[in-house]
Amino acid sequence: MAGRTVDLTSLTDEDELEPSSASATFTFTDCGGELPIVFLCAQCRLPAGDSLAWSGWDSAERVICLKNITQNVIVDTERKVDTSSDSGCIYVLLTCSGCAMILGKKYVCTPIHLDFRRNLYCLYVQHITSYTFGSTGNNERLEEIREPITFETRTTILEELAKSQTVLNMMIERLAIVEEKLVSLQNEG
Repeated sequence: MAGRTVDLTSLTDEDELEPSSASATFTFTDCGGELPIVFLCAQCRLPAGDSLAWSGWDSAERVICLKNITQNVIVDTERKVDTSSDSGCIYVLLTCSGCAMILGKKYVCTPIHLDFRRNLYCLYVQHITSYTFGSTGNNERLEEIREPITFETRTTILEELAKSQTVLNMMIERLAIVEEKLVSLQNEG
């Protein structure tokens, strides 16, 4: 998983953060061309973290786990105990400073089987969106690759447009004939 770009909408169980992979370092800078991702609050679009702090993905909770977050995320001081699914985990809530939406949890204390989550910032996938740095630069590069319009290419383009116009006119005429036949059939019936 090291050096991969993560699409939040298509994370699979293969990308799941497991105790065995929790110690692995996931970076996006050493992947030869991959661009860093910024994770944003889905409501107000304030940055919450980035892929340089990537630690993994937990499919059971549908969260991405980061080692660090931005100052736009408020870490609550009140500790809570989750008795439902995490069997006694102690966590604090992570809230967006811009819109007060709860973005996730930071696990302070966990049972042994969930130690891989401890001290990680777990952001709910449904409460964040992402932006890939340099994604707008790709469009500019495509425009640079296109050939400039010269007199020769302009002539070719105009010829193709004239052919298309002729075909379109023929289709309009045929459509008019079909419409006339439909009207006459409706009048007879």
